[in-house]
Amino acid sequence: MQTDTRRYDVDWLRVFATYLLFFFHVAKAFDVSPFYHIKNTELSLGLDALTMSIHFWHMPLFFALAGWAAHASLSRRGSEGFMQERVRRLLVPFALGVIFLCPPIKYFELKSGFSLGISGYVEFEEPFRETFLEFLPTFFTNLDRFTWSHLWFLIYLFTFTMLYRGFFVRLLAQPERFAQASSSRLYLPLVPLVLIQITLRLVWPGGQNLINDWANFAFYSTFFILGFLWARNPVWDGVIDREWKRAGAISAVSYGLMLWFWIARAGKVWPEEPSLTAVLQLLPVLALTAVAGYCTIVAMIGFARKHLCFGGVALGYLAESALPIYVLHQSAIVLPGYFLLQLPLPPAVKFPLVLVTAVVLAMAVYHFLIRPAPAVRPAFGMKASTA
Repeated sequence: MQTDTRRYDVDWLRVFATYLLFFFHVAKAFDVSPFYHIKNTELSLGLDALTMSIHFWHMPLFFALAGWAAHASLSRRGSEGFMQERVRRLLVPFALGVIFLCPPIKYFELKSGFSLGISGYVEFEEPFRETFLEFLPTFFTNLDRFTWSHLWFLIYLFTFTMLYRGFFVRLLAQPERFAQASSSRLYLPLVPLVLIQITLRLVWPGGQNLINDWANFAFYSTFFILGFLWARNPVWDGVIDREWKRAGAISAVSYGLMLWFWIARAGKVWPEEPSLTAVLQLLPVLALTAVAGYCTIVAMIGFARKHLCFGGVALGYLAESALPIYVLHQSAIVLPGYFLLQLPLPPAVKFPLVLVTAVVLAMAVYHFLIRPAPAVRPAFGMKASTA
């Protein structure tokens, strides 16, 4: 399907996952769940179902693709070169993003009347009246005022790289390991994924704080390792080619069952007061989140291998933009979105207005200020040279 070793299908999936963030996070400003930096006054229960369904596969896909990229980088650069590349690509944009981009995001979150901190969601009784300059020092000294927002992905990925590098190096030295592939083996990862969801997820339902987030840590680790294993053993490509439609069907059925449960509970899936009965009712749904998420990713990989194995100028531009756009997109939504959401307009007008504004702003900053500037590119994980 392609004559070089470049996996264009993987590039397209990474681009799709990155640019989907604009729609996903703008939708979070309009859904019922409180877990976003800004909120519209009118909220949509339907968007809640949509963002929840995307959530089950979106970030796991990012980690699976990151595992794929880790295999390519480690194979090409060796262990030490791989770590240097990971520091440049992950740690540098994470640190600079936390320092320069996250404080304004947190400030407008507080101005919206609530805080998503290490203590959880807290709604204010009184308006937040501090100026940005008064707030700024407290961002770095008060954990309840600190956020790494969407940049949590970069620090988690760097942590996984540190933890699993030795394992990956040993796998590269013994290519025959894990090389047996079959349709039944393709679904074996569902065992640990389901177990994580029905055990750890009950104790750690969310909140990517790295130090007390073992459900996400284990769940995303599994996808990261899977991405590496799939890349290490191309024999899996043939299995996914055969199975991706079946996986898509399984995913659709899983989502249908979860939607039925969601409608039956009027959108209140998580029990407000845990009890044995409530937990037992929740366990099948938690298991389905793992099935739906994993099978969606298998289906997407298979679809991309069949239909997206081509390059071109557009893919080259978009693939290079993926990491900078990931770093930028949240600021491009939250900063103008805070003011746009206050306009006396219906949600049907506000949603596309915030979405288009965010995309145009982020792309303009990337294209005119970051992409052509050798001194700025490394801050966003790019090589200094534009060649």
